[in-house]
Amino acid sequence: MTEQRIILANGSRLLREMLNRILRKTASLNVVLEIPDPQNLPAAIQDNDAEWVITSLPLNDPIPGWIDIYMLEHPSVRIMTVSPDGSQVKLKWLESREDELIDPTLDDLIRILERHPDQVEEVHN
Repeated sequence: MTEQRIILANGSRLLREMLNRILRKTASLNVVLEIPDPQNLPAAIQDNDAEWVITSLPLNDPIPGWIDIYMLEHPSVRIMTVSPDGSQVKLKWLESREDELIDPTLDDLIRILERHPDQVEEVHN
């Protein structure tokens, strides 16, 4: 399994630290950068060659438009948005694919991050 480079990009330092601590326990997942402001994301993606960006998203909100803009510039990047309480995760990649998981387990999230986008079909729901 190849290493997946991850950028944690959200304003909640607590969430970034929690995710970083969890992801460090998995050999194939490497958090290469933590950034509190998504405005720094284009340069961060370019400089760190990340496969994944994990950011927060208010419960039941759609994925924000800025993500589509970043994906146009960096189509190989995959986006995972996590609700503050962890009960909802939205995934977006390859510009045309978006999935949503309700009440995902930590194991579900790790399996998603470890796989190539074409392999992420039915994970939990």
